[in-house]
Amino acid sequence: MMIEVKKMKYLFRYLKKEPVKVGIVIILTIITSALRVTHALINVNILNSLIKLQLHNFFNWVMIDIGVFAILSIFLILLQIQTAKTIEFLCLDLRKDIVCQIANKPIMKYQEKDTGVYASWLTNDMNTIENNGFYNILQSIQVITDPLFSIIALLQFSWTFIPLILLVSFLTVFLPQIVHDRLASASLSTTQANENLLSTINDGLRGFATYSIFGVERQLENRITSATMTLIGKKVRQAKYQAVANNIAGFSNILGQTGIEAWTGFLALQKSISIGVIGSSGNLSYNVFNSLAAIAPMWAEMTALTPIFEKYHLDDKSKPKQISRTLENNDFQCLDVENLQISFGSKTVFKQPLNLHISKNQKIALDGDSGSGKSTLLKIISGQIKNYQGSVKINNQDEKTLSYDAIRETLIYVDQIPYLFNGTIRYNLELGEHFSDQEIFDALRKADLLDYVKELPARLNTKVGENGTKMSGGQKQRLALARGLLRNRKLFLLDESTSSLDKKSALNVENIFLSQPDITVIFVSHQLHDENKQKFDRIVKI
Repeated sequence: MMIEVKKMKYLFRYLKKEPVKVGIVIILTIITSALRVTHALINVNILNSLIKLQLHNFFNWVMIDIGVFAILSIFLILLQIQTAKTIEFLCLDLRKDIVCQIANKPIMKYQEKDTGVYASWLTNDMNTIENNGFYNILQSIQVITDPLFSIIALLQFSWTFIPLILLVSFLTVFLPQIVHDRLASASLSTTQANENLLSTINDGLRGFATYSIFGVERQLENRITSATMTLIGKKVRQAKYQAVANNIAGFSNILGQTGIEAWTGFLALQKSISIGVIGSSGNLSYNVFNSLAAIAPMWAEMTALTPIFEKYHLDDKSKPKQISRTLENNDFQCLDVENLQISFGSKTVFKQPLNLHISKNQKIALDGDSGSGKSTLLKIISGQIKNYQGSVKINNQDEKTLSYDAIRETLIYVDQIPYLFNGTIRYNLELGEHFSDQEIFDALRKADLLDYVKELPARLNTKVGENGTKMSGGQKQRLALARGLLRNRKLFLLDESTSSLDKKSALNVENIFLSQPDITVIFVSHQLHDENKQKFDRIVKI
C-alpha cells in the first residue's frame, strides 16, 4: 500500500502548491457530506412519523428536509466552482514545471524529440492528468467523507452493520487492482500515441505546400488517418481495462447495498430498530458503497499516471544551461579553436582538426563546400553542440567550463533559417525583453529594414503571421539580423544570414556588419561576394 501511495507523490506535490484552494475544497466537501447524511437521518423521522400517522411531525420534518436540500444545493454550487478553479491552477503549476524542464534543455537535447511530442505533453497529457489525476484526487476527499459520516450514522442504529461493511469494502477496493498494471501500461501507450498523432499532424500541415506542389495531397489524410487508427487502438485497450475495473467495483457496490438493506429489514423484524431506518439505511449504504466502488477505479487511474509524470523528469532539478563558470569578462577579447573535431556516428565533420585564432573586432569569413562543417563550427562556438574533441576558448576560458548563459551574454548566433513567432514585429525583436523604440529603430536601420517597417500602418505592432508568412524571405532574414543587433553583443556568428537576400540587399547588410569597428564577426557563406571580400580581415577555408 505504501508503494501505491508513493506512486501518487506527483499529485500530492501539486496539491501542496495550492494549499488554500485545496483547503477550501476540503471544507466544502466535508460540509456537503455532512448535509447528505443529515438528509438520510431526517428521512428516518419522516417515515416513522408517517407510520405513526403523526401528520404535524411529518410535515415539520419534510420542511426541515427541504431546507437541508436548499443549503446542500448552495454548497454544491460553491464546491463545483472551487473544484474547477483549483484544478485549473494545479494544471497551471504542472504546465509551468514542464515548460521549465523543456526550457532548461540544451538545444541538442531538445532536438532529440519532435516538437509535436512537447506539444502533446502540454495539451493531451494535461487533459489526461486533469481528468484522471487532479479531478480524481479532489473527488477522493468526498470518497472519504461520505462513507465516514454514513458509517457513523449507521452505528447509531446498530453496530452489526460494521462487519458487513468491512467485508464488502475489502472486495470493492481490492478486486479491481487485478487490472491495475495493465491499465497503467495502457494509459502510457495512449499518451505516446497522442504524441505521435500530434507530431504527424504538425509535420503534415507544415509540409502541405510540398504535398501540393507534387500533387500528393492525399498523403496528409493518409498519414493522419494511420496515426489516428493507432491512437484508437490504444484508447480502446485502455477503455477495456478501465471498464473491467469499474464493473468489478460496481458489482461489489450493488452486493453491499443489497446486503445492508436485507440486514436492516431483518433487524426491523426483530424490532431491534424502527421501520423508518430501512429507507435511511439504503441511502447511507449507497453513500458508503458507491464511494468505495469509486475508490478502486479512481486509484487505478491516478497511479496509472506515474509513467506519464516520470517522462517529464520533474525530479531533475539540474540546470545544465547554468552549470559551470561565468566569463570573468563579458567584453569579448579573443576566440581560440584548438585541434577541434567532431564526429556524427563514424564520420568526422572536418577534413582535419581545426585551429583558429580570432582577435577582438576582427571580421572573419568561413568559406568551404557544402557539408564542410561551417555551420557546425558556429554551433559549437555558440554552445549549441558540446560533444566535440579539442577545445574552444573565449577570452582564454574553455567553453566546456562555461555555462550556456555565460556564452549567450557574449555572442549572438543568427541562424540561416530564422524562426519568427506568430506575433508582432516588436515581439519578434524583443522576445519578451524590453527595448526602447529608438533602440529598435537603430537595429532595424542597421538591418536595412527600417523603411519597410515605417511604411506599415501598425509599424512595430504589425502581425508577421505563423513563422513570418506575411513577410518575404529576405525581410524575415533582416528581422532576424535586427534581433541580434538589438542586443549589442560584441561577437556575431552569422550562419548564411544573408542567403535569402538579393545581392544588393545582402551587400548592404554585410557591409553594415563589416563597417562597425567595435564588433567581431564570423560570417559563413557558400558564396562570398567579390565586392566586399577585401573588407574581411581573413577568409578561412574549411
